[in-house]
Amino acid sequence: MKPDWKSIAAELFFYEGKTIIEISSIIGISVRSISSYFNSLPNYAAEKEKRKQANSNRKDYYKNHKRKSRKRHFNPCGESLKREHITAVKILSRESFFSG
Repeated sequence: MKPDWKSIAAELFFYEGKTIIEISSIIGISVRSISSYFNSLPNYAAEKEKRKQANSNRKDYYKNHKRKSRKRHFNPCGESLKREHITAVKILSRESFFSG
């Protein structure tokens, strides 16, 4: 007996951890059909919430890791800003002088 697409989709989702989009490409059924079927299953909401929580924990980990490993940026003082401004004015004044 050949298994129907619903049992294959449920196995791929609950046991192998595939996403609905991955299941759709494997089975050849539309994402909408698979999603409608999963929404009728009683344990789908719990599995979806578990995956959402796991993904949230992963995002928090990477966010905190990035924050810890981020290099400190140079905070310019007033003098360096003034010097940069004067240089920019000189360049712009030369450009407007020679372009006219």
